[in-house]
Amino acid sequence: MYDFGVTLRNYRMAKKMTQKTLAAKVNISESMISRYEKNEVYPPLETLRALSGILGVSLDELCGTETRGTASLYGLTDEQAAITKDLITAFRNHNEAFKKQITSEHYELLGKITAEFSK
Repeated sequence: MYDFGVTLRNYRMAKKMTQKTLAAKVNISESMISRYEKNEVYPPLETLRALSGILGVSLDELCGTETRGTASLYGLTDEQAAITKDLITAFRNHNEAFKKQITSEHYELLGKITAEFSK
């Protein structure tokens, strides 16, 4: 089930914005952003357009009609699927921390990928 409030919060947090900062950019109150994120009220179209522009996402993404980043594990062995999930998690963790170096965890995972492709 789609949850606008969670989606809005996730995009806001990804941009490292507080509710107050986002509200100022959209020219609405901080409490209104809070109410949107709690699904107490839903923004009108003009506010949705402003939010999507500020957050750098399409209206479709913001409103839940388009998803991005879906990875299919179809046709993979259980081991390959597990490695793929670990890789996705490792990249997410890496991106969240804004690290510029490959960690020992990444090297270990790359070794697993190499071994799997060598079979």
